[in-house]
Amino acid sequence: MKLENHLIYFDITQICGIGCDFCMYSDKHTIKDHLVLTKKAKENISKLINHKDIKRVSISGEGEPLNNIKAFKEILLLSNGGIAFEFITSGYISHDKLINLYDEINQIIIKNGDTCNIRLSTDSYHIPKIYHKPHAVSVKYFLDNSLTNMTFSFRSIDIDKKFTRNYLQEELKQVGLESKILINDELEDSIIVDNKELQIDYKNLVKPTFLKDTKYMTLFEYIKAKEKKLNKVFTLGNINPEPLLNGMGITIKPNGDIYFYGIDSNLLANIHSNTLDIDFFKNIILENKLINALYTIPFMKLIDKISINEDVEKLIKNANNPYWIIKEIISYDKSLLNKMIDYD
Repeated sequence: MKLENHLIYFDITQICGIGCDFCMYSDKHTIKDHLVLTKKAKENISKLINHKDIKRVSISGEGEPLNNIKAFKEILLLSNGGIAFEFITSGYISHDKLINLYDEINQIIIKNGDTCNIRLSTDSYHIPKIYHKPHAVSVKYFLDNSLTNMTFSFRSIDIDKKFTRNYLQEELKQVGLESKILINDELEDSIIVDNKELQIDYKNLVKPTFLKDTKYMTLFEYIKAKEKKLNKVFTLGNINPEPLLNGMGITIKPNGDIYFYGIDSNLLANIHSNTLDIDFFKNIILENKLINALYTIPFMKLIDKISINEDVEKLIKNANNPYWIIKEIISYDKSLLNKMIDYD
């Protein structure tokens, strides 16, 4: 199995004061772990993010990553150049502090020869809880400074497409910017501002059953939309559009524990104590039957194989997200994983 175009995903904090109903990590917010980069961690991170097969380095959190901006800047500074970073945030801080942060990030990435996409949460759960709305001021900063290394995009959820489109256009009007929306596919829009195109991504909901009388994208519908967008079947690795090869999705948690994204049952290592490189993770995939199956077999075929009774079907329906289901299955009946491994 040839793997390229890997994703390194950092969850740098568990602190969050927003508390969205759909948050998959709400149970973590009382723990309040921060990622603190030890000397060993920096050595490992440098080897990982600077590997030639890394496609993207994503910084977010089990909470709001602005609460650990120190770790984010330290990760940026470990780059040897040519890395595509992204920073996923609600952008809740005051506008002057946000602009100062953008200036700092831009200086670092220009010096290193990197890029960074700032992805701002733009859904009806975040927006009412954010006093300092970051969206229009961020777009204006992007346009006023004619940025090349730093870009901006927006992320929302499938039930909020109308809300997100209207909100962004109204916010931009407040700073004198006219815009138009392009609908690209089921999971992506673009907003055109001053001849610049900024992406809007829509995710499906984790555990959406708190919604009453609301039509949301089911797991099957979400995966079908992803497959259409990427022009390939969906597996649990880092899925890239054709003709790119898929890669690993490696997640580093606030306490330094490392997992493959969506497979939180298998602790792989710790960034502070183990000596790591890309080959370390590749070898795990080759040797571990479960992870190999999740990376190579179409996800919906694996789900069909374990849908053996009403309880499991309900569990899958309630989880509603491919990157959350393995955790739910293990909590219910770990032996079900053997049915995935014994796929024929």
